[in-house]
Amino acid sequence: MPNASHREGWQGALQTARPERAPFTVGTALGTVLTLGLALFFAYGHPDQNRWPALALVLALGLDAAARIVARAVRQQTGVETEFRGLPSPMLVLGNATWIGAAVVAVPAGLRPELFPLLASALAGLVAMGACARLALARMVVAIEAAERAAAEAKKAEATKKAETNKRGEGTGR
Repeated sequence: MPNASHREGWQGALQTARPERAPFTVGTALGTVLTLGLALFFAYGHPDQNRWPALALVLALGLDAAARIVARAVRQQTGVETEFRGLPSPMLVLGNATWIGAAVVAVPAGLRPELFPLLASALAGLVAMGACARLALARMVVAIEAAERAAAEAKKAEATKKAETNKRGEGTGR
């Protein structure tokens, strides 16, 4: 993340932020709809066995949607890109391709429905961890920007105080 001492070196990265971009890409929206449909399908088919894993998956999708909205708001407010790119992590790999997770759960669960609770719980955990990571990144960006703003204001106040002190000294003949 950029800070006050590295701001100039990150100008290119700051210019790559695209606030005009839609909050959900087609892949993300498709993945969310497919995963939601998958959860509802299995919960309807075997409610006793699949109700809680399906609910966990739906709640994780809700958390992910909220995290994406927060990340977009932070990106628009600060101009700093809040998307994860190029991070080799199992919990972030689903970032904008949740449909892959839905497919990975749907195929084995379609062949062996008793696996759905395990697979849905794992997918819910991955989606929720990615959402929490996105929220943590957005919080860090806001905290860094606030610290930079406070430091700039303190520096400006110090410069103003110094200028006033110099003005007072001019009239005394020093």
